[in-house]
Amino acid sequence: MSISRFASRVGVLSLALLTVACSPNRMIGTQLNHFATDHVIPSAMTLDDISLVCHANESTVPLFMGYEHYKVNSDLVLAFSYSGSAICTEQEAVEKELWSTLAAKQKWYDVAQDARISQQLLNRDAGLRQLKAYQYATNYFKNNYRYDIGEGECPKFKKQIEEYLLLVSATSALQALQNDISSGRLVGVDMSIPPKIGRAMACLDNEKWWGEPQAIAAGLKTILPKDANEERAAWKGLQDATDVGLQTGVRLSHAIYATMASAKGREDYLRDALKRFEAVPVASLDPKYKLLNQISALQIRHVANRYWMANEGHRAPTENFSVFWDEKAQPSKEMNKLLDDM
Repeated sequence: MSISRFASRVGVLSLALLTVACSPNRMIGTQLNHFATDHVIPSAMTLDDISLVCHANESTVPLFMGYEHYKVNSDLVLAFSYSGSAICTEQEAVEKELWSTLAAKQKWYDVAQDARISQQLLNRDAGLRQLKAYQYATNYFKNNYRYDIGEGECPKFKKQIEEYLLLVSATSALQALQNDISSGRLVGVDMSIPPKIGRAMACLDNEKWWGEPQAIAAGLKTILPKDANEERAAWKGLQDATDVGLQTGVRLSHAIYATMASAKGREDYLRDALKRFEAVPVASLDPKYKLLNQISALQIRHVANRYWMANEGHRAPTENFSVFWDEKAQPSKEMNKLLDDM
């Protein structure tokens, strides 16, 4: 082959590689990733419209997945998107659960069974989305830090959003496990995941992240404790985590405490969790994280609704849902005598 022909082929190959590397679609996808990471996600944290955010995430998933064809790595954004999109699905599942409980109380057994089946399918769908959020986060840390979540040394994070990603991935995995159980194990969460996310929480500063790492680690120990002493310490850890959440202005730890108490059937801790949540002054909440506080409030509302429905036959009151039916002030003896005399 002549030198000129060889040079010509090398030039054509180089041009082809350059064209692929600098394709408009890849450039746009890369810029979209940067924009979403640097601007969209932080801005979304300041919103208080959960429905808007979760439906927006549903639309961004296919958008960013489309750019994978052009070798654009969207693992971080897709992890957040799948986590956010699961919120609305999980809310639908809770509504079906409440309707099933109410229908059973009214002896509408066919309606109760139908609602229960619908609930399980929605729990499955929510759990699958949360599991995908965890898997995308797992891919991100493997590709960028050669770090398997919960295994080996913690990564040296370059950006704060990577720390938040680890927190979101752990929360999503925990929620996926809960939805898996509620669905009748239709999700199939690998039971090696919970210990991993518990260990991974040691990579995060507990105070910086509102007590959430401690709440996740303690919550997992309430589900699968080694013994009674460890479980007792785990409940104390959950309570301590809510104190950190109170001080830092984000109530995610309150939601985990209430959810774990509900899942374990611990009425004492459940009532304590609901009272702690309602006692948090609204003025103390961090305005940079309105969305997280709204999500926490929604999860607490789900727990309170289940509890009130099971005991009183209706969902929790709009306010003061931690003042329970057996705690309402009773008329004094003098008032009873006055009523009898009327």
